Amino acid sequence: MNILALTPDLSLASSRLRLSQYIPILDAAGIKLEVGEYRGGARTRLELLRSAREYQAVLLHRKLINPLELKILRSRARRLVFDFDDAVMFRDSNSARQDSAARRRRFAALTAAADLVIAGNDYLAGWARRRAGRVAVIPTPVDLTKFPADPPPPDGSTVGWIGSAPNLLYLDQAAPALTLLARRGVDFVFKIISDGFVDIEGVRTVKKRWSEAEEASELASLSVGIAPLRSDPWAEGKCGFKVLQYFAAARPAVCSPVGANRSIVRPGINGFWADSVSEWAEALKKLLDSPRLREESGRNGRKLVEQEFSLRAVAPRLAAALRSLER
Repeated sequence: MNILALTPDLSLASSRLRLSQYIPILDAAGIKLEVGEYRGGARTRLELLRSAREYQAVLLHRKLINPLELKILRSRARRLVFDFDDAVMFRDSNSARQDSAARRRRFAALTAAADLVIAGNDYLAGWARRRAGRVAVIPTPVDLTKFPADPPPPDGSTVGWIGSAPNLLYLDQAAPALTLLARRGVDFVFKIISDGFVDIEGVRTVKKRWSEAEEASELASLSVGIAPLRSDPWAEGKCGFKVLQYFAAARPAVCSPVGANRSIVRPGINGFWADSVSEWAEALKKLLDSPRLREESGRNGRKLVEQEFSLRAVAPRLAAALRSLER
């Protein structure tokens, strides 16, 4: 089975994780996944759509194409799969107005036209099921071979956040608690692993520019990872990948109970939820004060990823969903 997978931008880590990391495993299962970028001028895009006839299926990742492009793609693709792992029917959290009628129309048309929709979590799947006939929930997995399961250092005092610059705004949810802990004399540093940085009042901050080669070692340097989110339509669609990265490195997480965070983080087992300054401060101090709690929580998080969110666990589900198109 040969499949053309199209994504808006392969330079984005999210696109590579969602598509490219599957290639060796799918190849072994007899599914040839060719990943390309859907970008450029109208002529370039149309030529790419016309090439759909050469494949048994086309998988479109995230891109809400316009009605003309969808008509052309649907007329040429033998089978059409739409795959998404963000609330693409809305604008993101940086937007003053997140609601978009145009986005919702394109999303509805695309999910109705697809033979199969693959959603990153149950919330996104619920939106897809309004129009789609077949929906599969498949999370973005973590490749555990990149992450040794070392326990957090017993003298650890590093709270960390990993993410891209556009998501730095979510740190506003945790920043007041970090400032409060620093004022109370709690000994810790805050590490930001990103392509952009912010300063938090009164908090010693280490700014580490993200690189794919150093990602695993930087996550291993943390004692606790945080995943703050706003409660808005875009954030509700988040798939909790940041938390899964912390868990892959056997590090506990403190997160906002928003989106998939609610189902991934199990309070007192592998981390804590926090929805106020006092809750953030209490959860972080509890983990910073207890090496044993950090180790147990990190171990439980790692076990969850191994069982449900590792590449090894998720890839067979994707292969089965794609194989179902042949029936």
